[in-house]
Amino acid sequence: MAGINIKEMSPRYIQIIQYFADKIESGDLSSGDKLPTEEEICKFFNVSRITTRQALNKLESTGYITKRQGVGSYVRNKMEMQLNSLQGFTEEMRSKGLKPRSELLSLEVIDPGAEIAEKLKIDMTVKVYSISRLRFADDVALSLENAYIPFFRCPGLERYDLSGSLYKVLYENCGVSMKKAVQRIEAGFIDKKTAKLLGTKAGTQALIIERTTYCGENPFEYVKSVYRGDKYKFHVELYKND
Repeated sequence: MAGINIKEMSPRYIQIIQYFADKIESGDLSSGDKLPTEEEICKFFNVSRITTRQALNKLESTGYITKRQGVGSYVRNKMEMQLNSLQGFTEEMRSKGLKPRSELLSLEVIDPGAEIAEKLKIDMTVKVYSISRLRFADDVALSLENAYIPFFRCPGLERYDLSGSLYKVLYENCGVSMKKAVQRIEAGFIDKKTAKLLGTKAGTQALIIERTTYCGENPFEYVKSVYRGDKYKFHVELYKND
């Protein structure tokens, strides 16, 4: 391990957390890389085994590393999003053996504005639900999601539990099911407000995903999500047409 500029005023376990978090976010440590042993970290930072374990536990709980009993600590692999299958966040995380959940930040009925009305193919006078949620996998915040659904699609949506799958709520209570989706992905950076919600630093790389989801030929949802680029990657299988 190389030297580090340590601020003596900071608690030692915070120094350890920040050091390895910076290494992982900068790419110096990549997915699957093994961290130094607890003994090596203790010697390098001149701290106790208790302090080292406290720091590693925090790195694990925030999604940076995975601790393997009797083996060591490893940089956590980025989660993959399948681009060649149509499924929601909840279904996708469960398929990976992860525990998904959502934290509802806000739910309002609003006027859509020109952009959202165009995406949903509705008139600007038609009211829409605006739903903002944080999406988690194994209690690690992965994305901030802002979804817009025409009010007439599911009046009374605010009565239902949105901590799980929104698509399941729409199907079971309003008969709305997704048949296809159009998705656009671009690179970006996480702003200060979003960084605080996602538990990361402002300026961290992000994946900005816009998705219009259809029931039949008509869109029923437009969603814009900000995914942590340090936690997510995409997977797609391509086939050659004969």
